[in-house]
Amino acid sequence: MIRRRLFSPILRQYTIKGYVDYARPSNIIPCCEVLNRRVQSTVAVNESYIKKFMKAVGWMDQDRARLKLTGYFLYECVPEKIAYQQWFEVLDLPDTFASWFMVTELHVWLILVRYMAEDVTVTGNKKKYMKGDGHFVRNCIIEALWSDVANRIKLLEGANPIIAKKQVTELSEQFQAALVGYDEGLDDDKVLAAAVWRRFYSLSHDVNAEHVEKIVHFIRHQMVILDKIPSEDLKWKPQLSWLSIVDH
Repeated sequence: MIRRRLFSPILRQYTIKGYVDYARPSNIIPCCEVLNRRVQSTVAVNESYIKKFMKAVGWMDQDRARLKLTGYFLYECVPEKIAYQQWFEVLDLPDTFASWFMVTELHVWLILVRYMAEDVTVTGNKKKYMKGDGHFVRNCIIEALWSDVANRIKLLEGANPIIAKKQVTELSEQFQAALVGYDEGLDDDKVLAAAVWRRFYSLSHDVNAEHVEKIVHFIRHQMVILDKIPSEDLKWKPQLSWLSIVDH
């Protein structure tokens, strides 16, 4: 098994300085005003062209705008509600930007899994996936994550802007690889444990196996809680609560 360098030495040595306001969506275009009802036939034709135009230039209707806000709100539930210091202490992780990102990444993945499940339909014994609201919210959450990462990297002590940009690119590649690894372990604890071991401890043989086990137990228990959130609540009023790593 090939051991990969998950974080470069530059990011490993940095701790986060200060606090940043998390990114919020901007440039949301309000819906068009209702046209004169006395010419309904003309309105119907005009609306169809308006919607096509809005879609072509990337404008969103009210539902999409609300879903985008939902995505950003969901991401904020991660850095604002996680007890990072507990994760660092219980799992023997250094208090660095790299550790912060790995813990954040894991929680973001848990939200993504729940939302992607919204786009899965079951017919008989077959599952079919179609891109829908879940996929849209997923992309908004990831967008919010990278906005936050970009802001936090600016706060790293002594960070060089050129090097920081390169590090964000590396983080993006590692993020994609981590999502694939976690996804593969959805139905198998051994595969999931291997993904956790690789991501959090770089396949080190000096790691305490109980730490990996704690993370796996946390993932399974947290998924059960997320699965109980009704679909309608996920769209318009999601309330997320995170379990403590101490209890696992």
